[in-house]
Amino acid sequence: MKHAILATAALSIGSRVYAAISKTCPEADVCYLLSIPNSTASSGAGDIYFQLSAPTSYQWIALGQGSLMAGSNIFVMYTSANGNNVTVSPRLGLGYRQPLHDTAAHITVLEGSGVSGGVMTANVRCSNCDSWSGGSMNFAGTSSHWIHAYKEGAALDSDDLAHNIQQHDQSDSFIWDLSQARGGADANPFVSSASGAVCLASSTTASGGPSSSSSGGGATGSSSTANATGSSSTANVDFYSLSYSKKQRMLNAHAVFACIAFVALMPMGAILIRVASFKKLVRLHVAIQALALVSYMVAVGLGLYLAINLDLLDQAHPFIGLVLFALLLMQPIVGLVHHRFYKKHTGRTLWSYAHLSVGRLSIFLGLINGGLGLQLAFAGPRAKMIYGIVAGVVGVCYLVAIAFGEAKRGRTESRQGQDEKERNGRDSEGVSSGRA
Repeated sequence: MKHAILATAALSIGSRVYAAISKTCPEADVCYLLSIPNSTASSGAGDIYFQLSAPTSYQWIALGQGSLMAGSNIFVMYTSANGNNVTVSPRLGLGYRQPLHDTAAHITVLEGSGVSGGVMTANVRCSNCDSWSGGSMNFAGTSSHWIHAYKEGAALDSDDLAHNIQQHDQSDSFIWDLSQARGGADANPFVSSASGAVCLASSTTASGGPSSSSSGGGATGSSSTANATGSSSTANVDFYSLSYSKKQRMLNAHAVFACIAFVALMPMGAILIRVASFKKLVRLHVAIQALALVSYMVAVGLGLYLAINLDLLDQAHPFIGLVLFALLLMQPIVGLVHHRFYKKHTGRTLWSYAHLSVGRLSIFLGLINGGLGLQLAFAGPRAKMIYGIVAGVVGVCYLVAIAFGEAKRGRTESRQGQDEKERNGRDSEGVSSGRA
């Protein structure tokens, strides 16, 4: 019995001594801590522990999993109704609107949470942060992508997990070195951290980031922060060294150039060649489609950069986008051959049907892929509705133009056939008269 008690005590002490915590402070007074138990680190899934800490002069602060606000798993902390506790609200990032409370998040606000000395602190255990609606995170990996944000101002003092929060004052994205946070038992490491019974590594954030959100419930307790030294564990490289606003501008630019190509220019050029009839119409058609291709090339470049860095190449939107790019690169060559053979044979050839089929398929597929892109970016219902209406109108107009063009072509060929028949009849009469 005595040996069992000693063994239990030894394990308890060992778990406290070897609990690892990684710390990152985007501001001198705003800090986030992360601790991953050995059991979670070995399997890649399970409980993780994190801490949010900031003065009460901040209206709220948030920590999120992901590279951009869209699709991120966010945890927002603000003061509770009595002003002595904290509320932690789990939310899902939905793009350009306020993150919504996520009832599927499994979090527990732990001992040591609360408001003390003008500082609000939340010690949180999350049991399903390895996967959420919009993303996942492997805690057995070497690093992971996170975002953070904060809003300064009067305290919210609310127990409502879905409390309305105003847009952030500052946001950033960063890479967290998970190896610095791994170690220890599946237990609250932050209470122990006050007595120094942890191994804590500090890290610095990279630029870029999220917008508000968070999870949870209220808790009482005194504020506690871990103070220790450590080595930097955050990598400021390439995509993640960009500011969050720059990433959003890249995402916006990708959408704008793709829409210019598939919602405006490409359908316009295709409709004109069907319904219009004037000198140099073909040249105008070529110019418009060439401009559309250039616009789409820009969109593809931006989209590919984002998809690679955000690990989205396995999604339908980027895959369809690359297929469309390959098809459109062939169109100028196929179109040139079609035009030459059309003039030579004064009618459609196999090249003509290839050019028409690829063009029509590309336009409709591009319109559909725009909707998939909005879904992938977690765009709001209003943005989806507006795009759906515009894309629908463009698609219908293009279908009408196709029908009109085919009918027009049929009438033209009918007249040409009738004229040729009449000419042949006249020539036949002339030959007969000569013989007579």
